[in-house]
Amino acid sequence: MKNPWLQLSKDSPFILPCDAKLINIFNNRWCDTPFEIILDEIPSPYIGNPESPVFFLNLNPAYSLEESNSPLINQYRKIARNNLLHEFKDYPFYVLNPLLVGTPSGYCWFKEKFNPLIKAINISKQEISKKIFLAEYFPYRSKKYKWGNDILPSQKYTISLIEKAIVRNAIIVIMRGRKLWFSLMPALKKYPNCYILHSPQNVTISEKNLGVDGFKIVVESLRK
Repeated sequence: MKNPWLQLSKDSPFILPCDAKLINIFNNRWCDTPFEIILDEIPSPYIGNPESPVFFLNLNPAYSLEESNSPLINQYRKIARNNLLHEFKDYPFYVLNPLLVGTPSGYCWFKEKFNPLIKAINISKQEISKKIFLAEYFPYRSKKYKWGNDILPSQKYTISLIEKAIVRNAIIVIMRGRKLWFSLMPALKKYPNCYILHSPQNVTISEKNLGVDGFKIVVESLRK
């Protein structure tokens, strides 16, 4: 499947032509509410190398006006756009790059959530960034999540990346949106390498939250 994110506009509003109709209908209903889809910042449908051995499935990217006004915003947007095109340099999972602190990368959030895993493997953030991939159920940003079950055309590409991961028996960890992911991809329900965090409110990737067996399998996969 051709990557639709090749068509993302270079300037705000950051929206794919194929998604525009459904997004506009939604925003007309939820305008000026925390659920409104924010199009002033680059969407984040996925992060990292899709050939990674471990996939994490999340719900949707957050939005912060303060972060979008960061002095490093142009640097962030360049890296984020390259990620959409699967073009990587030092940090494929770029949200763990400390040089992007204070930008919409969400560095502090991701560092906190993945820190137990990084410690367990005992490798640098840069090294683990080459081995993990994260997909968002919904690619566009909002202060609070409200999107229903309507599937955006762009979501089909993310689905295709996960399907390829399943074919090669990658480990998949559902962080948030379990019911949504199962509805979007029923094959995940019976996929033996799929694990679910115990708490969708606190999505820290830890032994307690993932379970002893699941955490051990993830750690072993990332040590290879």
